[in-house]
Amino acid sequence: MTTQLNDRFNSQTLRGTTVASEPAKTGHQYGSQGLTYPIDMGIDATTEMDNHIIFDIYFDDSSSFQLSGVSGEPRAWKGHSAIIGNDLTGAIGNAADTVAEGAEAAGVNNALSSIGAQAGVYADKQNAVMQSIGNFTNGATGGAQSLKRLTSQIALAVPNTFTSTSQINYQEAKMGAVAGLVARLGNGNMASESIGELVGQGARLAMETASALPDAFGMNLQNIMEVTTRRVQNPHIEQRFESVSFRQYTFTYEFAARTRQEQEAIDNIIRTFRFHMHPELIPSGLYFDYPSLFDISIMFGQEENRYINKISTCYLTNFTTNYTSTGVFATTRDGMPTEVQCTMQFQEIEPMHKHRIAEGY
Repeated sequence: MTTQLNDRFNSQTLRGTTVASEPAKTGHQYGSQGLTYPIDMGIDATTEMDNHIIFDIYFDDSSSFQLSGVSGEPRAWKGHSAIIGNDLTGAIGNAADTVAEGAEAAGVNNALSSIGAQAGVYADKQNAVMQSIGNFTNGATGGAQSLKRLTSQIALAVPNTFTSTSQINYQEAKMGAVAGLVARLGNGNMASESIGELVGQGARLAMETASALPDAFGMNLQNIMEVTTRRVQNPHIEQRFESVSFRQYTFTYEFAARTRQEQEAIDNIIRTFRFHMHPELIPSGLYFDYPSLFDISIMFGQEENRYINKISTCYLTNFTTNYTSTGVFATTRDGMPTEVQCTMQFQEIEPMHKHRIAEGY
């Protein structure tokens, strides 16, 4: 069973279609024929296919699945500010190495060797002890140490609906009337007010501030003053910057196979997206490894389209497959649905800032 799964998701072998058997490409080269739709884009792309999207997938090199990949780093690892998660991964690895080096410097190996030489009963346990230390360190800090980029790319046409939204989050910050009074006195912005009016307003403000405690004797001075004078405090509300939301991208595709080859390509594409969006359960069953990462490139010809902002590294957060988008469930003679609608939602793993925007994101 494991062999079958490994073969299915091996980027070099996808349901009987291998890279070596692809027809020669002319002019354009987009990923792998087995992961391309329309299939023409992977064989002989016309100028209509100049606008297309390339999905690069990065997986954990410790995966138990036999995935074919090359060393590489996703976009969020590069640029002005690599995300902190990547830096922490390296720091944890360095800390583990430091512990091992410290044990060596402290003479742990020599001490165990000496014990083994003096008492044969300990000699056989030396390697076991050191291996246990190594296993413990790996168990505590083990996980993704490096990523690999899947050899084959997924290449799709640009969908009819494609939007990019940036969102900055602000919260109301009530400075209060007292802060407003201090600010205006400090910058001389109350010169138009007479001294008498200013003193009166300050006195009222002091009384209302003091009466902001629980009502005394059933009376609330602030309410009384506001109702009778029909004048309320200016809370001096400002906008306080809070955070930057992660950008999200939604792609909706209508897959309708025209040939048996295109039918296989659609099936391969759906399986590959669904496989890499999910985590991998490690053998002990105690932890999940993170799902794969996606780099998405909006292409024009052989280069990224410079008029569209780059998309940073993403997780695939939602994948919806609709087998009845036309209102009728229909299949080919071998059971493949004649039309499949897929909606994918990606979310970037890093918040944007001015430096990244300047880099084209």
